[in-house]
Amino acid sequence: MRGYAAEAQGDGLIGEIVRAGWRRIREAVHLSLGADTYETAKFFACGMPGDTLAAISLPPRTRGQGSVLDA
Repeated sequence: MRGYAAEAQGDGLIGEIVRAGWRRIREAVHLSLGADTYETAKFFACGMPGDTLAAISLPPRTRGQGSVLDA
């Protein structure tokens, strides 16, 4: 996110580097999963809430039963 913020402030090179890195990560996951585009997107979509909970230090016990993050 900091890379995108830097780009918004006029540092286009940072944005290019961040996008290129993201494409490499996405391709590596996609190939590793052997999945279609939908499954790859689903993998990343389920990871984002986990990243957010980790970033705000939310303990696992407060997530609630049935959460995709409880698995």
